[in-house]
Amino acid sequence: MPFARHQETALSTSPSSLSGARVVVIGGSSGIGKAVARQAAAAGAQVVVGSRSQDKLEQTAKEIDGITTGVVDVTDEESVAAFFAGIDSLDHLVVCPGDMAVGSVYDVSLDSVRAALDTKIVGQLLSVRHAGKKISGQGSIVLIAGAAGFKSYADMSATAAANAGIGGMGRSLAVELAPVRVNVVVGGLIDTPLWSFLPEDARAGLFEQTAQSTPVGRVGQPDDVAATVLHLLENTFVTGAVLHVDGGGTL
Repeated sequence: MPFARHQETALSTSPSSLSGARVVVIGGSSGIGKAVARQAAAAGAQVVVGSRSQDKLEQTAKEIDGITTGVVDVTDEESVAAFFAGIDSLDHLVVCPGDMAVGSVYDVSLDSVRAALDTKIVGQLLSVRHAGKKISGQGSIVLIAGAAGFKSYADMSATAAANAGIGGMGRSLAVELAPVRVNVVVGGLIDTPLWSFLPEDARAGLFEQTAQSTPVGRVGQPDDVAATVLHLLENTFVTGAVLHVDGGGTL
């Protein structure tokens, strides 16, 4: 699998344990994944970003110096296998692609349901399948889930099932793949392009309503979640955890 190598800048002088580490971020061309890639690169990591969109990868490469990029469709095992065939070894894998199936159980389309399950469950599993044996013994995997799997919302039944499944999958993988550590980060309502399907006024109303009902008084930003992901990459005594980064929204 060919990768596009982009011009490097000097590595961070931070004493971070990620300095020089090989970090692969699937779904890293937007939202939470891009924030993870940016923070990891700033910590001195060698970052590979995978995404379905070549255009988004090119834009991400312009924004984050020194990364390597490759196209991958996590719902297609041949694509996932080809992507990881181009990577000899890695220290950390972060998987955060996602689709939502929104609508009443009576109305939500089967295509939407399958897309949510394919990206959130099948896609994360395939990424681990083809990366797992290449991860160093002191390395780790972080899977990203959404709050809908841990707090009940109307019209989100399929998305809830997918997100809850990621939590269970991560804990099982932590046992199966040890000593490689596996953790799950559950994001609350995060201001990302995932919500772009809503009209602007509806999105603004959702964010305002959520902020008012959340203990910290705001919706999340991608960097909020990314900071927790980096903590899990570096902390070698955490595995099997399901950490909520939601401003207290699931309380």
